[in-house]
Amino acid sequence: MKSSYRKSLENAARQTTLVQSADTLIKLILRIIVSNSKVKHAGIFLYDKERDEYVLKVSHGNSDFKIPSGFVKISRNNVLIRYFLDKKGEFSSDIILLREIDKLFELPKVKNDLAFREFIVELKNNLSLYQAQICIPGFFRKDLIFVLFLGNKVNLEGFGEEEIGFLTVLVSNIVMAIKNAWLVEDLNKQLQINKRLFLQTVSALTSSIEAKDKYTVGHTERVMKHCLVIVEHLKEDKRIFNEEKFKEDLRVSALLHDIGKIGISEKILNKKGPLTQRERKIIEKHPLTGVGILNHIEEFSEVLLGVKHHHERPDGQGYPCRLKGKQIPLIAAIIAIADTFDAMTVGRSYRDAVAPMDAVREIKKNKGKQFLPAVVNAFLKAYKY
Repeated sequence: MKSSYRKSLENAARQTTLVQSADTLIKLILRIIVSNSKVKHAGIFLYDKERDEYVLKVSHGNSDFKIPSGFVKISRNNVLIRYFLDKKGEFSSDIILLREIDKLFELPKVKNDLAFREFIVELKNNLSLYQAQICIPGFFRKDLIFVLFLGNKVNLEGFGEEEIGFLTVLVSNIVMAIKNAWLVEDLNKQLQINKRLFLQTVSALTSSIEAKDKYTVGHTERVMKHCLVIVEHLKEDKRIFNEEKFKEDLRVSALLHDIGKIGISEKILNKKGPLTQRERKIIEKHPLTGVGILNHIEEFSEVLLGVKHHHERPDGQGYPCRLKGKQIPLIAAIIAIADTFDAMTVGRSYRDAVAPMDAVREIKKNKGKQFLPAVVNAFLKAYKY
């Protein structure tokens, strides 16, 4: 076995540990094996945990083997799987070589057992169906994770003992790489489940706020959608270091930006006339009240910036901290415009709704005063009325 061939396979196997998707990993592994082993095709029957079956993944190479990847599924009752899962040790080999399969007929326990002979015939037919010259199982403890099979070599040479031994070791590395990929996938699924549950909780919280104020039903959802439209036109802003993370924080912050209003009486929220100075002070406390409600959540450092500062103004006339210009966090500046646009176009207890075009004009007029110029520019690109 050539050392360069072995070394290239070892290097390739190490690369697989960095892949975190099982499907991507299998495609990479099969391409590596086809390329380095010089076989016409290779395939893996990979265990599907959810369906309790083995799904065929194929790399075609130069073969006329045309079964589409993922098209074939086999159960635990398939002879190929049963051969390797045999708990009684009826067959001594850890691999299957097509060239040696007929030797199984000579085993004493097979000669006089029709069921055994039929099993071997069926096994041989399966190998022929997949044009497999060799099959190697990938076990993790007692669990059969996959069965790797290789077709004919391009030069039609057979598989030597050293090569078979190395492929068996390589399979052990592949098993660990797949287990790692599965672990990452399971963690990501759990994170997605937790995220959905979290967003459902956020929606429930925002609904409880909106229930107090009949004029703001659907407000937070609309603000969130406006924010996500605006940020699409802010991609070149240097303050967005991780776009996906920023968008996720923006989504949550927009949904929760008014959560502090949960402690304000409906009488004030729904008042039709102008607010008194005392009532205005109560209203202006809602950003800090919101922060007080949410600040125990560690992952909310960015989210809290939007909740706390979405009423700040570049001219320093906002609240609660009288921030100026670029002191205002970008997440808060985006929410400020989205919040204002929705309030103007939907209306409030103290003000009728205006046409979207008029709202856009008003926001443009307050560029640099009430709203950050860069965010206004992005807003104007997004909303061309």
